[in-house]
Amino acid sequence: MARPFDFADSVADTLRRGGQLPQMGPKVTPAGLDSKQQKDSHAPGKDLAAVCDAVASEIQETGQSVVNIANTIAAESDALAELLHKHGTAMAARIEQFMSMSDRVKVKMRDAHEDMLGASGTGPSLAPRAEQGEN
Repeated sequence: MARPFDFADSVADTLRRGGQLPQMGPKVTPAGLDSKQQKDSHAPGKDLAAVCDAVASEIQETGQSVVNIANTIAAESDALAELLHKHGTAMAARIEQFMSMSDRVKVKMRDAHEDMLGASGTGPSLAPRAEQGEN
C-alpha cells in the first residue's frame, strides 16, 4: 500500500535541500517501535511549525531590511531636496543679477555707440591711430 503524502515533511525536505533550513540530524527511533509505530508517534505538525517559524523569521528580517533601506533613501532624498531649495533660490537670484547687469551694459553700450555716431557723423575709423595721423 502506498504511503500517505506527508506535506510537512515534504516542505521541510525541500527547504533543507535549498539550504534555507539547517540540516537536522538523523531521526532517532526509540527502541521497541517498528516503523509504523514510529510514524504514528512522529508529529508532522511540529516539523511544519518549525518550517513556518523559520520562514516567518526570514520574512521579518527581509521586511526590516527593506524598511531600513527605504529610511536611508528617504533621508537622502530630504537632504537633496533641502540643498536644491537652498541653492535653487541662490541660483535664481544670481541669474536675476546677471540679467540686470547685462541689460545695464547693453544700454550703456548703445548710448556710447549713439554718442560716437552723433559726434562725428560717421562711425569710428578702423585704421590704427599711427596711420590716421599720417594720412
